[in-house]
Amino acid sequence: MKKQLIIMFCLTIAVTIFLQFNVFAEPAERPNVLFIITEDTHWKVFGCYGNAICKTPNIDKLAASGIRFEHAYCQGSACNATRTSFINGLRPNTTRLWKNPQRIRDVLPEGVVGMPELFKEAGYTTIDVGKFYHNGNEFAPKQMLAFDRIEHFGKPEGWKGPEPILKFPNAKPDWDKKAKPRTTREPQNEEQRKRLYSDSYGDSGLEQENEGDWRSAKMTATLLEQYANDKSSDKKPFFLTLAQARPHTPYISPTKFATLYDPEKIPDPAAPLSSLKDFPYIGRTTGGNPDIFRESPASPKEAKEAIAAYYGCVTFVDDNLGLVLNTLEKTGLDKNTIVVLIGDHGVHLGDHNMWAKYSLLEGTHRAPLIVRVPGAKENGKVSQEIVEFVDILPTFIDLCGLRNPGNLEGISLKPLLQESVAKPWKKAAFLTDQDQGQAVRTKKYSFMEFGNPKHTAGFEAALFDLEKDPNETDNRINDPAFADVKKELAELLHQGWKAALPPHAAEKL
Repeated sequence: MKKQLIIMFCLTIAVTIFLQFNVFAEPAERPNVLFIITEDTHWKVFGCYGNAICKTPNIDKLAASGIRFEHAYCQGSACNATRTSFINGLRPNTTRLWKNPQRIRDVLPEGVVGMPELFKEAGYTTIDVGKFYHNGNEFAPKQMLAFDRIEHFGKPEGWKGPEPILKFPNAKPDWDKKAKPRTTREPQNEEQRKRLYSDSYGDSGLEQENEGDWRSAKMTATLLEQYANDKSSDKKPFFLTLAQARPHTPYISPTKFATLYDPEKIPDPAAPLSSLKDFPYIGRTTGGNPDIFRESPASPKEAKEAIAAYYGCVTFVDDNLGLVLNTLEKTGLDKNTIVVLIGDHGVHLGDHNMWAKYSLLEGTHRAPLIVRVPGAKENGKVSQEIVEFVDILPTFIDLCGLRNPGNLEGISLKPLLQESVAKPWKKAAFLTDQDQGQAVRTKKYSFMEFGNPKHTAGFEAALFDLEKDPNETDNRINDPAFADVKKELAELLHQGWKAALPPHAAEKL
């Protein structure tokens, strides 16, 4: 009898402790997630990243209340590759997807699950507004079916979600009358028409409320208001991803944004042709860029006009995001909503006489990343650690209690968000450029190996000293003084991403 009483007493104490602290239970209120993706966004274009010309007050405010990552890198230099990578937490060499025309449904390994599936599985309401997966309804229909609501994006076959809560009238742009196309040739087919449209900059010919990006922002703000007003007891947390098509080409925006910046006040682009030594991408400097300045290089005047137009697109996006972020605050949802803002990849803006994407240089792989977690200790600070976009999904898993699929190739950023004491972090980022090359980037150096030297002026590799040459103008690959650095970085590149992990992450593998 005495033994039974002792057992019952111990069980009572244990149950009391469990009920009081319940360390294994889910939080009473799981965080919402707002994941904002802008396209083709140069890492230095926002004011909070040091741009003294381009006006981005809403993004700057977000950065001031969250954490801005100074050294954030995407894993692919094209939209399809980078999105497939960060959505699934896998690198392009694992997803087997490097180029925009590839269909995810054809190459992604069997059993891979990404953000929408994992959030839905965890009981979240999943919402997509605008582009998420590249050509998602055609290329990734299975993945897109995981969204409960899809707005301003093609619906995959078999999707049975709700009707839009807002409907907008059709608006026909007259960009061809107001913007500046780079060629006067009349397009002969649809492909040429798309190229003409892409290779232009200036006025879009639309009022802001008729632009797709504004409508996506308005839709998102309305959905947030609807969610905040929902008092039902079974309301789920949300995962909402919002896309902004700008500042992707064409660099066109409504008049008030397109005319906001004076081209004559735009500084000359960095790394002019005269500064380049043993440059591997010399072919790009004389024409053949993707998207813009495709047929011939930009003149100095055109370069400044295009950058001014690009800045107009960025400020337009910032204004749209202000509508969304202000709604979060107004409704009080900001108190329990994680906000992540990224540019899906970077771009060249006339630096090295190059434009748009596709390279292993900083311009295309370094991109903005801002994270705001309500109550995070490090909010308001800037992280100088190297982080990668494959780290985003592991971070969501860590912060939101999602299932870890066990195959991820990034690490959670939670320690950088929550801990004021610095810990050792990953020492390098690993990058790809389509299937033409690989690179490893440390805080001091960038080392590249090219898959097809005929596209890189005969160079099989390149090495840049980023401390002395941050604009990557002087390729030191054949400099005897850098022989040891070359050997060390080549070994790190071939060892792969696991070799660059901090001890706390490496131990978990």
